[in-house]
Amino acid sequence: MGFPRVYFKEDNDGLPPLLATCQRRVRFEEVDALGMVWHGRYPSYFEDGRIAFGDTFGLQYLGFRDNKIMAPIVQMHFDYHAPLRFDEVMTINTTLHWCEALRLNYSYEILGPDRAMACSGYTVQLFTDEMVGLLLVAPQFIEDFRQRWRAGEMGP
Repeated sequence: MGFPRVYFKEDNDGLPPLLATCQRRVRFEEVDALGMVWHGRYPSYFEDGRIAFGDTFGLQYLGFRDNKIMAPIVQMHFDYHAPLRFDEVMTINTTLHWCEALRLNYSYEILGPDRAMACSGYTVQLFTDEMVGLLLVAPQFIEDFRQRWRAGEMGP
């Protein structure tokens, strides 16, 4: 398998993806008896990446709540490449890929302290109202975000 793996076909009308990066230290409670991060911890690392992305680009979870919408994950995929171990510092690169459909296509790269790929993957989120009804029209704050992206106001 080559690196980086492409999870989303770029159908972006020339719009660059948006990238946010954060770092996190592996805690003792996250490792298994073999001394490596248990595979079930990686969804929380992806969430750390989405939170950093929201802080960087103004797409925070509280904004969803304040606008009475939700963005549940409907797909999640992981490719494990190398183990992470206790007390190592990882780098989480979170990329949002442009999509004309009303959804959030994130890809992730988790790099170990030696910058080697530890894990990569993706999530897909759809938008719903509070009653979990699928939204087909973007709420205003999402449309505002998309317009700023289209206008080039959010660089790569």
